[in-house]
Amino acid sequence: MKKSILIVEDIHSIREAIMDLLSTKFNVFGAEHFEEAVWYLTNEKIDLTITDIRLPGKSGIDLVKLIQKEFPHVLYALMTAYNINEYIKYAKDLQIWNIIPKYSFLDIHLIEVMVEKLLSNDIFGIEKYFSKDFQVYDQNINSEFEDAPKNGIVYKQIKSDQDRSILCGKISKNLIQLGAPKAIQQVLEELTSNAMIRAPRTNEGEYKYQFEIPSHDMVVPLDNIQLMPDDYFLIGYGSTESTIFIVVRDQFGSLRKEEILHRLDRHISIDESTGFPKGLEDSHGRGLYICREISDQLIFNIKPGVCTETIAMINREGRTGFKSLSIYEVDSKD
Repeated sequence: MKKSILIVEDIHSIREAIMDLLSTKFNVFGAEHFEEAVWYLTNEKIDLTITDIRLPGKSGIDLVKLIQKEFPHVLYALMTAYNINEYIKYAKDLQIWNIIPKYSFLDIHLIEVMVEKLLSNDIFGIEKYFSKDFQVYDQNINSEFEDAPKNGIVYKQIKSDQDRSILCGKISKNLIQLGAPKAIQQVLEELTSNAMIRAPRTNEGEYKYQFEIPSHDMVVPLDNIQLMPDDYFLIGYGSTESTIFIVVRDQFGSLRKEEILHRLDRHISIDESTGFPKGLEDSHGRGLYICREISDQLIFNIKPGVCTETIAMINREGRTGFKSLSIYEVDSKD
Protein backbone atom coordinates (compact mmCIF):
# COMPACT_ATOMS: atom_id res chain seq x y z
CA MET A 1 0.00 0.00 0.00
CA LYS A 2 1.24 3.45 -0.91
CA LYS A 3 2.32 5.74 1.90
CA SER A 4 0.56 9.11 2.16
CA ILE A 5 2.31 12.47 2.34
CA LEU A 6 0.91 15.89 3.19
CA ILE A 7 2.66 18.93 1.71
CA VAL A 8 1.86 22.18 3.51
CA GLU A 9 3.01 25.18 1.48
CA ASP A 10 1.23 28.46 0.75
CA ILE A 11 3.05 29.13 -2.55
CA HIS A 12 1.03 27.24 -5.15
CA SER A 13 3.87 26.63 -7.65
CA ILE A 14 6.22 25.15 -5.03
CA ARG A 15 3.48 23.00 -3.50
CA GLU A 16 2.48 21.62 -6.91
CA ALA A 17 6.10 20.97 -7.93
CA ILE A 18 6.77 18.89 -4.81
CA MET A 19 3.45 17.07 -5.13
CA ASP A 20 4.13 16.23 -8.78
CA LEU A 21 7.58 14.90 -7.90
CA LEU A 22 6.28 12.59 -5.17
CA SER A 23 2.97 11.51 -6.69
CA THR A 24 4.47 8.69 -8.78
CA LYS A 25 5.39 6.73 -5.64
CA PHE A 26 3.09 8.09 -2.93
CA ASN A 27 -0.42 9.35 -2.26
CA VAL A 28 0.15 13.09 -1.94
CA PHE A 29 -2.14 15.75 -0.49
CA GLY A 30 -1.57 19.50 -0.51
CA ALA A 31 -2.58 22.14 2.02
CA GLU A 32 -2.16 25.91 1.87
CA HIS A 33 -2.29 26.71 5.58
CA PHE A 34 -2.48 25.29 9.12
CA GLU A 35 -6.24 24.75 9.23
CA GLU A 36 -6.34 22.90 5.93
CA ALA A 37 -3.42 20.74 7.05
CA VAL A 38 -5.28 19.80 10.24
CA TRP A 39 -8.29 18.78 8.16
CA TYR A 40 -6.17 16.33 6.13
CA LEU A 41 -4.45 15.00 9.24
CA THR A 42 -7.86 14.37 10.80
CA ASN A 43 -9.58 12.88 7.75
CA GLU A 44 -6.80 11.03 5.90
CA LYS A 45 -4.21 8.46 7.00
CA ILE A 46 -1.09 10.61 6.68
CA ASP A 47 2.32 8.99 7.16
CA LEU A 48 4.54 12.05 6.68
CA THR A 49 3.92 15.80 6.75
CA ILE A 50 6.35 18.24 5.12
CA THR A 51 5.49 21.81 6.02
CA ASP A 52 6.87 25.22 5.25
CA ILE A 53 7.87 27.03 8.44
CA ARG A 54 6.23 30.34 7.50
CA LEU A 55 2.55 29.98 6.68
CA PRO A 56 -0.42 32.37 6.73
CA GLY A 57 -1.67 32.36 10.32
CA LYS A 58 -0.24 29.59 12.45
CA SER A 59 3.27 28.45 11.46
CA GLY A 60 4.74 25.13 10.44
CA ILE A 61 6.30 24.90 13.89
CA ASP A 62 2.80 25.20 15.38
CA LEU A 63 1.76 22.35 13.10
CA VAL A 64 4.65 20.17 14.27
CA LYS A 65 3.64 20.79 17.89
CA LEU A 66 0.09 19.70 17.06
CA ILE A 67 1.30 16.59 15.25
CA GLN A 68 3.45 15.60 18.21
CA LYS A 69 0.46 15.96 20.54
CA GLU A 70 -2.50 14.78 18.47
CA PHE A 71 -1.01 12.62 15.68
CA PRO A 72 2.11 10.95 17.16
CA HIS A 73 2.21 8.29 14.44
CA VAL A 74 2.83 10.95 11.75
CA LEU A 75 6.43 11.72 10.77
CA TYR A 76 7.29 15.35 10.03
CA ALA A 77 9.90 17.58 8.43
CA LEU A 78 10.17 21.30 7.75
CA MET A 79 11.21 23.37 4.76
CA THR A 80 12.02 27.06 4.43
CA ALA A 81 13.44 29.67 2.08
CA TYR A 82 15.18 31.34 5.02
CA ASN A 83 18.37 30.63 6.94
CA ILE A 84 17.90 27.28 8.67
CA ASN A 85 20.38 28.27 11.38
CA GLU A 86 17.68 30.59 12.73
CA TYR A 87 15.57 27.52 13.55
CA ILE A 88 18.19 25.23 15.09
CA LYS A 89 17.01 26.09 18.63
CA TYR A 90 13.43 25.16 17.68
CA ALA A 91 14.75 21.95 16.15
CA LYS A 92 16.62 21.10 19.36
CA ASP A 93 13.69 21.91 21.64
CA LEU A 94 11.07 20.15 19.50
CA GLN A 95 13.17 17.24 18.23
CA ILE A 96 12.95 18.20 14.58
CA TRP A 97 15.63 16.34 12.67
CA ASN A 98 15.09 17.48 9.08
CA ILE A 99 14.72 20.99 7.68
CA ILE A 100 15.09 21.39 3.93
CA PRO A 101 16.00 24.63 2.13
CA LYS A 102 13.68 25.45 -0.76
CA TYR A 103 16.35 27.28 -2.74
CA SER A 104 19.66 25.41 -2.90
CA PHE A 105 21.56 23.05 -5.18
CA LEU A 106 19.80 19.67 -4.52
CA ASP A 107 16.50 21.39 -3.72
CA ILE A 108 13.68 19.21 -5.01
CA HIS A 109 15.73 16.03 -5.25
CA LEU A 110 16.86 16.44 -1.64
CA ILE A 111 13.19 16.42 -0.62
CA GLU A 112 12.60 13.24 -2.63
CA VAL A 113 15.54 11.46 -0.98
CA MET A 114 14.46 12.68 2.46
CA VAL A 115 10.98 11.23 1.95
CA GLU A 116 12.35 7.86 0.79
CA LYS A 117 14.69 7.64 3.77
CA LEU A 118 12.09 8.63 6.35
CA LEU A 119 9.40 6.28 5.08
CA SER A 120 11.59 3.26 4.31
CA ASN A 121 14.16 3.43 7.15
CA ASP A 122 16.72 2.66 4.43
CA ILE A 123 18.99 5.58 5.29
CA PHE A 124 22.57 4.59 4.45
CA GLY A 125 24.45 5.23 1.20
CA ILE A 126 25.42 8.40 -0.64
CA GLU A 127 24.30 6.81 -3.91
CA LYS A 128 20.71 7.69 -2.99
CA TYR A 129 21.47 11.32 -3.81
CA PHE A 130 22.66 10.72 -7.37
CA SER A 131 21.65 9.09 -10.66
CA LYS A 132 21.42 5.35 -11.26
CA ASP A 133 24.76 5.25 -13.11
CA PHE A 134 26.59 6.43 -9.96
CA GLN A 135 29.21 3.80 -9.04
CA VAL A 136 30.25 2.56 -5.59
CA TYR A 137 33.78 1.11 -5.42
CA ASP A 138 34.12 -0.74 -2.12
CA GLN A 139 35.84 -3.97 -3.16
CA ASN A 140 39.42 -2.82 -2.51
CA ILE A 141 39.19 -1.00 0.81
CA ASN A 142 42.69 -2.09 1.85
CA SER A 143 44.44 -1.04 -1.37
CA GLU A 144 46.51 2.09 -1.83
CA PHE A 145 45.02 5.53 -2.46
CA GLU A 146 43.40 6.07 -5.85
CA ASP A 147 42.01 9.18 -7.47
CA ALA A 148 38.38 10.05 -6.86
CA PRO A 149 36.08 8.59 -9.54
CA LYS A 150 34.28 11.03 -11.83
CA ASN A 151 30.82 9.65 -11.14
CA GLY A 152 31.07 7.56 -8.04
CA ILE A 153 32.72 6.96 -4.70
CA VAL A 154 35.70 4.85 -3.62
CA TYR A 155 36.05 3.58 -0.03
CA LYS A 156 39.26 2.98 1.95
CA GLN A 157 39.70 1.47 5.40
CA ILE A 158 41.57 3.29 8.15
CA LYS A 159 43.36 1.26 10.82
CA SER A 160 45.55 3.81 12.58
CA ASP A 161 46.23 7.49 13.10
CA GLN A 162 49.10 7.19 10.63
CA ASP A 163 46.76 5.73 7.99
CA ARG A 164 44.35 8.56 8.65
CA SER A 165 46.98 11.29 8.31
CA ILE A 166 48.44 9.95 5.07
CA LEU A 167 45.11 9.21 3.42
CA CYS A 168 43.51 12.53 4.42
CA GLY A 169 46.45 14.39 2.90
CA LYS A 170 46.16 12.55 -0.40
CA ILE A 171 42.37 12.80 -0.55
CA SER A 172 42.34 16.54 0.19
CA LYS A 173 44.94 17.21 -2.51
CA ASN A 174 42.92 15.19 -5.03
CA LEU A 175 39.60 16.85 -4.16
CA ILE A 176 41.11 20.35 -4.24
CA GLN A 177 42.33 19.60 -7.77
CA LEU A 178 38.72 18.73 -8.62
CA GLY A 179 37.49 22.09 -7.33
CA ALA A 180 36.93 21.61 -3.60
CA PRO A 181 37.96 24.50 -1.31
CA LYS A 182 41.21 24.15 0.61
CA ALA A 183 39.12 23.91 3.78
CA ILE A 184 38.14 20.39 2.66
CA GLN A 185 41.24 19.29 4.56
CA GLN A 186 39.62 20.45 7.79
CA VAL A 187 36.42 18.56 7.02
CA LEU A 188 38.46 15.41 6.48
CA GLU A 189 40.40 15.90 9.70
CA GLU A 190 37.29 16.53 11.79
CA LEU A 191 35.14 13.71 10.43
CA THR A 192 37.89 11.09 10.53
CA SER A 193 39.08 12.08 14.00
CA ASN A 194 35.49 11.74 15.25
CA ALA A 195 35.29 8.25 13.74
CA MET A 196 38.67 7.23 15.17
CA ILE A 197 38.63 8.89 18.59
CA ARG A 198 35.05 9.63 19.64
CA ALA A 199 33.09 6.78 18.07
CA PRO A 200 34.81 3.69 19.54
CA ARG A 201 33.35 2.83 22.95
CA THR A 202 33.62 -0.06 25.37
CA ASN A 203 30.57 -2.10 26.38
CA GLU A 204 30.33 0.24 29.36
CA GLY A 205 30.15 3.26 27.05
CA GLU A 206 33.64 4.56 27.83
CA TYR A 207 35.98 5.96 25.18
CA LYS A 208 38.66 3.55 23.95
CA TYR A 209 41.21 5.98 22.52
CA GLN A 210 40.84 9.09 24.63
CA PHE A 211 40.18 10.02 28.22
CA GLU A 212 37.53 12.41 29.45
CA ILE A 213 37.74 15.33 31.88
CA PRO A 214 34.03 15.94 32.64
CA SER A 215 34.68 18.94 34.90
CA HIS A 216 36.08 20.85 31.91
CA ASP A 217 33.90 19.23 29.18
CA MET A 218 37.17 17.99 27.70
CA VAL A 219 38.43 14.84 26.01
CA VAL A 220 42.11 14.17 25.33
CA PRO A 221 43.11 11.66 22.59
CA LEU A 222 45.89 9.13 22.99
CA ASP A 223 49.07 9.41 20.90
CA ASN A 224 49.89 7.26 17.86
CA ILE A 225 46.58 5.41 17.89
CA GLN A 226 46.52 1.91 16.42
CA LEU A 227 42.91 0.77 16.14
CA MET A 228 41.73 -2.70 17.06
CA PRO A 229 40.19 -4.57 14.08
CA ASP A 230 36.63 -4.06 15.37
CA ASP A 231 37.29 -0.30 15.44
CA TYR A 232 38.46 0.16 11.85
CA PHE A 233 36.37 2.66 9.88
CA LEU A 234 35.79 3.62 6.27
CA ILE A 235 36.36 6.86 4.43
CA GLY A 236 34.78 7.38 1.03
CA TYR A 237 35.50 10.16 -1.45
CA GLY A 238 34.43 10.97 -4.96
CA SER A 239 32.65 13.34 -7.29
CA THR A 240 29.98 13.84 -9.88
CA GLU A 241 29.64 16.57 -12.49
CA SER A 242 28.03 18.85 -9.89
CA THR A 243 29.28 17.64 -6.51
CA ILE A 244 32.38 16.68 -4.52
CA PHE A 245 31.85 14.60 -1.39
CA ILE A 246 33.31 12.76 1.58
CA VAL A 247 31.70 9.91 3.51
CA VAL A 248 32.95 8.60 6.87
CA ARG A 249 31.39 5.45 8.29
CA ASP A 250 32.19 3.91 11.70
CA GLN A 251 31.03 0.64 13.29
CA PHE A 252 29.61 2.04 16.52
CA GLY A 253 26.65 4.35 15.99
CA SER A 254 27.56 6.15 19.20
CA LEU A 255 26.80 9.65 17.90
CA ARG A 256 23.46 10.80 19.29
CA LYS A 257 21.11 12.95 17.22
CA GLU A 258 20.33 15.01 20.32
CA GLU A 259 24.04 15.72 20.74
CA ILE A 260 24.28 16.98 17.15
CA LEU A 261 21.55 19.56 17.71
CA HIS A 262 22.90 20.50 21.14
CA ARG A 263 26.37 21.22 19.73
CA LEU A 264 25.06 23.08 16.68
CA ASP A 265 22.83 25.22 18.87
CA ARG A 266 25.77 25.99 21.19
CA HIS A 267 27.83 27.33 18.27
CA ILE A 268 25.00 29.17 16.53
CA SER A 269 23.36 30.81 19.57
CA ILE A 270 24.94 34.01 20.87
CA ASP A 271 25.61 34.60 24.55
CA GLU A 272 24.14 38.07 25.12
CA SER A 273 26.56 38.79 27.97
CA THR A 274 29.63 38.29 25.76
CA GLY A 275 28.39 38.70 22.20
CA PHE A 276 30.10 35.41 21.26
CA PRO A 277 28.70 31.93 20.51
CA LYS A 278 27.74 30.02 23.66
CA GLY A 279 29.95 27.11 22.62
CA LEU A 280 33.07 29.17 21.97
CA GLU A 281 34.98 27.52 24.83
CA ASP A 282 33.53 24.02 24.37
CA SER A 283 36.24 21.42 23.82
CA HIS A 284 34.17 19.55 21.25
CA GLY A 285 31.28 20.25 18.92
CA ARG A 286 33.17 23.04 17.20
CA GLY A 287 34.44 20.64 14.54
CA LEU A 288 30.92 19.51 13.70
CA TYR A 289 29.81 23.13 13.33
CA ILE A 290 32.84 23.99 11.16
CA CYS A 291 32.23 20.96 8.91
CA ARG A 292 28.65 22.09 8.37
CA GLU A 293 29.76 25.63 7.55
CA ILE A 294 32.34 24.46 5.00
CA SER A 295 30.06 21.87 3.39
CA ASP A 296 27.00 22.64 1.32
CA GLN A 297 25.21 19.70 2.90
CA LEU A 298 26.19 17.71 5.99
CA ILE A 299 24.07 14.58 6.46
CA PHE A 300 24.04 12.21 9.43
CA ASN A 301 22.76 8.63 9.16
CA ILE A 302 22.72 6.76 12.48
CA LYS A 303 21.87 3.24 13.58
CA PRO A 304 22.56 3.33 17.34
CA GLY A 305 25.13 0.79 18.46
CA VAL A 306 25.78 -0.27 14.86
CA CYS A 307 26.90 2.52 12.52
CA THR A 308 27.22 6.26 12.00
CA GLU A 309 27.60 7.53 8.44
CA THR A 310 28.40 11.20 7.92
CA ILE A 311 28.19 12.67 4.42
CA ALA A 312 29.70 16.04 3.47
CA MET A 313 28.81 17.41 0.03
CA ILE A 314 30.21 20.45 -1.72
CA ASN A 315 28.70 21.95 -4.85
CA ARG A 316 31.26 22.59 -7.60
CA GLU A 317 29.40 25.71 -8.74
CA GLY A 318 29.19 27.43 -5.35
CA ARG A 319 26.32 27.82 -2.92
CA THR A 320 22.97 29.07 -4.08
CA GLY A 321 21.01 28.80 -0.84
CA PHE A 322 21.04 27.76 2.80
CA LYS A 323 22.18 24.50 4.37
CA SER A 324 19.78 21.75 5.30
CA LEU A 325 19.45 20.03 8.65
CA SER A 326 19.58 16.33 7.80
CA ILE A 327 19.70 13.82 10.65
CA TYR A 328 18.34 10.30 10.15
CA GLU A 329 18.17 7.55 12.75
CA VAL A 330 16.76 4.03 12.54
CA ASP A 331 16.09 1.56 15.29
CA SER A 332 18.91 -0.93 15.86
CA LYS A 333 16.41 -3.76 15.32
CA ASP A 334 15.59 -2.63 11.77
